[in-house]
Amino acid sequence: MAATSPAAANAAGASVYNTNCASCHQATGEGVAGAFPPLAGNPTVTGNATKVIHIVKYGLKGAITVKGKSYNGMMPPWGSTLSNADIAAVISYVRSSWGNAASPVTVADVKAVAK
Repeated sequence: MAATSPAAANAAGASVYNTNCASCHQATGEGVAGAFPPLAGNPTVTGNATKVIHIVKYGLKGAITVKGKSYNGMMPPWGSTLSNADIAAVISYVRSSWGNAASPVTVADVKAVAK
C-alpha cells in the first residue's frame, strides 16, 4: 500500500476538522472565549500526542485552563464516531495548523491509546 502524501493527509485532516470540530473550535482554531478552548497555540495540542489523542478519542469534561483562560465544558468522545485513521488525520492537521508545529500522529499512535 502506498504511503499517503503529506498534502493528501493534510487535506483529509482538514476535512475531518471542518466537518466535526470547526463549529466549536472555529475554522481559525481560536475557539470561543469562555466556551471552547483554542487549539492554536495550545500546549496540550502541541505537547505529548498521547494526551490530545486521549481527549479526541474519549472526550474531556471539567475545568481546564488554556492560555490563561478558564473553560468548563464538555468535549464529546469522537472514538465511537471517527475511525482511528480520521482521528490521526485530524490531530495531525491541528498539530500543524494556525502556527502549531508539532509532529503528526499515526493510526498506530491512535490505536495505542486506551481509556
